[in-house]
Amino acid sequence: MKKMFVGGLMAAGLIGLAACGGGGGDPKAELVKACMAEEGSSQEECDCMANAAVEQLDKDLLKILVDAAKSGDQSDEAMAAMMGELTPEQMNQFMGFAMSAGMTCGLGQ
Repeated sequence: MKKMFVGGLMAAGLIGLAACGGGGGDPKAELVKACMAEEGSSQEECDCMANAAVEQLDKDLLKILVDAAKSGDQSDEAMAAMMGELTPEQMNQFMGFAMSAGMTCGLGQ
């Protein structure tokens, strides 16, 4: 999960990428679960990132992020493919979220 955020920043000229899923379940809980599955993740940073996603992303982009997190495929190829499917507006929204969450939550440190 953190790799997707750090990757989304890189793709934007700073640092990478991400996306979300739907159908039942709590998006925040799904994002925390995916984040905690990554080695080196802390509960605090995962909660922070998930809260930021729920607060800052619209419903459609949040769904894309959850779906990507649930897929478990965080390869550079998968991230590039996902980013290529976002509209310019979604890309801007995601990059703003990723930069904000990265600074606030200490992702990529």
